Amino acid sequence: MTDPIEQQSPATAAPAAPKGLWNRLKAHILHPELSPEQVAWSFALGFSIAWNPLLGLHTGMVFLFCILFRRLHRPLMIMAMLVNNPWTMVPIATASAWVGNLVRGRFTAANLAKVDWHAIGWRSFLTWDGFEATTTMLRPVLKSYLIGGTICTVVALPVGYFFMLWLAKRLRRIHWPHLLEPACPPQDIPPGG
Repeated sequence: MTDPIEQQSPATAAPAAPKGLWNRLKAHILHPELSPEQVAWSFALGFSIAWNPLLGLHTGMVFLFCILFRRLHRPLMIMAMLVNNPWTMVPIATASAWVGNLVRGRFTAANLAKVDWHAIGWRSFLTWDGFEATTTMLRPVLKSYLIGGTICTVVALPVGYFFMLWLAKRLRRIHWPHLLEPACPPQDIPPGG
């Protein structure tokens, strides 16, 4: 007895999933049902949320945008939001605090020697007393972090949009050149010719 999957003709077989991170990302960017603008907005919203200084709310924000805006590419928005992950969280927070200090004119005045970084952990947020102690300890950097993170969030929106719009149009030109060329108008053929 033969396997029904083996009996399928090649025309009815499902296409294989792309292999490799870049090929999978490219497949999301080249989504045939969405315009380059919709793909760009999806990426830009997720990328902007990644820079949001309110940690712990990123996933909820993406789900809210997915409900509010139905014609966006949800997987691409989630992938862009995941730019902020455990490996990139410290550089993003550092950049946010740096921008906040720069805007506040306190670039060299930030005194971080009072912050006991080893005392901050997940247990610091379990009780109200632990939360208060952590916020008191982080006070020298907290306002700069929130201001800088908000500025980075606002700046990330147009940067992400125009970058992804450029990339989506470029990939469509490379992979789908026949769809971008204007259709040739029918030529008049002389009778009897």
